[in-house]
Amino acid sequence: MASVATPIPKSGPVPSARGAANGRNIGRLIFNSLYDLEVYGAKNVPKRGRLIVAANHLGFLDGPLLFSAAPRPIHLVAKSELFEPPLDRVLKGAGQIKLDYESADRDAVQTALRVLEDGRAVGIFPEAHRGRGDFSRIRHGVAYLHSRTNAPIVPAAIFGTRLTGMGKNQLPKVRSQLAVAFGEPFTVPALGDIDSRATLAAMGESIRQRLADHVDACIARYDFELPDDVPTDQTVGNL
Repeated sequence: MASVATPIPKSGPVPSARGAANGRNIGRLIFNSLYDLEVYGAKNVPKRGRLIVAANHLGFLDGPLLFSAAPRPIHLVAKSELFEPPLDRVLKGAGQIKLDYESADRDAVQTALRVLEDGRAVGIFPEAHRGRGDFSRIRHGVAYLHSRTNAPIVPAAIFGTRLTGMGKNQLPKVRSQLAVAFGEPFTVPALGDIDSRATLAAMGESIRQRLADHVDACIARYDFELPDDVPTDQTVGNL
């Protein structure tokens, strides 16, 4: 059995729920006007209650795509580099959570915990950086949030935001196909002290396997493909 989780701090600002809802609606309109967007498994996403949506990470558009395609508003954990003028005002207004991926960002973690405690949804990219999107490796932030809140995890598989040969900051061509497939929610037991690194690592590996299995299942079911290379720093857009 896991030990009792540390109480979630109540102080500090919490992202706007209305901002997340409004941003999602605007984002969905933009993606539907620019791309051929398909959303699968929306019924797998619980309509209410605390929730963690964990997605693979391919390209530049993954964040706004996940945020827009989700059937309910989510507060996306986004890297701090994106929070620069003028985009910072847009992200903050849409209720997103700023995270420094290269340090132990306690403020971002506590903000995400408070969002979950409030019965809302947090979106996270456990791979941290854009890559092949196959969940071969993840960081254990998702395991930490799950261990402290027992929020169900919904796996999300993103396809089309980066194709083989594209740079990590390139955009897919207008009217190209983008897809987000949501899987069934799951939980992972903590077999030991949740304050132990070994327990957290074991939970993280269980989560990683479930996420990777979801991506593989979507590839088989929908005939999607992941890029077969690691993205470069190329920044020329494809719009």
